[in-house]
Amino acid sequence: MNADELAVKLVEVDERSKANMHRLNALEGQITAVNKLATSVELLVQENKHQTEAIRKVEMDVTSLTDQVKQIEQKPAKKWEGLVEKVVWALIAAAIGFILARIGLT
Repeated sequence: MNADELAVKLVEVDERSKANMHRLNALEGQITAVNKLATSVELLVQENKHQTEAIRKVEMDVTSLTDQVKQIEQKPAKKWEGLVEKVVWALIAAAIGFILARIGLT
């Protein structure tokens, strides 16, 4: 190769080098953006895990409260049922006592 051919090759290599540097600089920006996106996604996943745990805890608390409310609601019903049962037994005992008195067994 002579000096003129070497000069042309040197210019071509220099131009290719500049184009490659431009492409590398553009890729650096894209890589930075991808890294930021990956970090954001990782933070979102962590936040989602914390929110999911909090939601599960709230669901468990709501279930517990629902059970407690049901128990509290059933207390008056149980008391009423006990009272009605006692009244029925008292009426049955009175009826038996009345029948026995009429027969003369008492």
